[in-house]
Amino acid sequence: MPTRYLVLYADAPVDNPREAASASFWRRTRSRRGPSQLSLSTLDGHEHDAGQLRADPKNVAVMDADSLFSLVTPKVRKAVANANIDDALTTLGGQRMAKGLAAVGAHASNFTGQGVKVAVLDTGLDKTHPAFADKQIASRDFTGAGASGDDVADRDGHGTHCAGTICGAVVDGVRVGVAPGVTRLCVGRVLGPSGGSLEMLLQGMLWAVFEQKSDIVSMSLGYDLPGNIARLVDRGVKPALAGQAAMQLQNEIITGIRTLRAFLSSQAPNVVFLAATGNESERPGFVLGAGLPAAELFAVGAVGASGDKWAVAEFSNGRAQCVAPGVDVVSAAAGGGWATMSGTSMATPHAAGVAALWVEKLRAKGELALPDAVRAALLASAAREPLVDFDLDAIGAGMIKAPAQ
Repeated sequence: MPTRYLVLYADAPVDNPREAASASFWRRTRSRRGPSQLSLSTLDGHEHDAGQLRADPKNVAVMDADSLFSLVTPKVRKAVANANIDDALTTLGGQRMAKGLAAVGAHASNFTGQGVKVAVLDTGLDKTHPAFADKQIASRDFTGAGASGDDVADRDGHGTHCAGTICGAVVDGVRVGVAPGVTRLCVGRVLGPSGGSLEMLLQGMLWAVFEQKSDIVSMSLGYDLPGNIARLVDRGVKPALAGQAAMQLQNEIITGIRTLRAFLSSQAPNVVFLAATGNESERPGFVLGAGLPAAELFAVGAVGASGDKWAVAEFSNGRAQCVAPGVDVVSAAAGGGWATMSGTSMATPHAAGVAALWVEKLRAKGELALPDAVRAALLASAAREPLVDFDLDAIGAGMIKAPAQ
């Protein structure tokens, strides 16, 4: 099977492609003759040569469209739907809620995420779950696995769980959503039964920003290095070279994500991207840095309860900008009821929900909820005191915190 190329290209030549990874570059081009638009196109390797594509000054990034992105298993999932969730709940002010909500201060916040639009790029959503009964849901299937373009039925449960943590309503006296006042939810299915691709992910990001005009985009997924090595071997790459080739694909994706992020920062400046650092570490002996796309966005690591404090989860990758609860997290289960799961996948929606609360607060003060302002609020309000250890690479600014008032 020939390579399919995913190309980010400008509407005019770019003298130095590295400049295109700067938001200031795209802002400057508005006031003078030069590239003002960035587009995404998928090209067939039968008809196009990679060298010629990269030599074209309009093409600022040329990537393998089929590069694999996936959930990192088995650590993502630690329990099945409708598990006994009592140990994962606490009661505050007469309200039963997920412990993570108390840890990030969501229960004490005057804000609920009202008026904020959140996108979740994941495995889909069980729209029938009562936790989402009050939501206005826009959906798009980028995997081709759905019966229609807006069919995002969640056959895995991961996306439903993540969305529940962000904005799930109170059901049967149990609150699992950090920002239950969020009523506008955008669900892009970018992961199918066998994972997803770079093409699906970037298309989902553009859809969430330009078509849906989301304020927050949450992504609990990562570049699948082992999967891409195996895929390249299947394509005929020698096993001894496949690892190096997969790393080269990753470097090309870094360029693409940086350029896309810079463009979006100039053209759609009101969106905040959050992503999971990844679960490949085995602390304390083996620690990896944040994977893609988290390493190029706002990276969230995971912590788990340790007595009355919180400790970095053994699987949580480093280079996090903040941490949030990600061990035995209770949330909505596909098919109804509740499930507990673990992973940086579960920490990220906590951070996305808190980001929605900060967006609401900034707007209430009459301020623009620009990404830099939201990220600054997230980092400035994060706390290290609730944590057992102070490994800054693992915890970043600390435990994410909701605005109180």
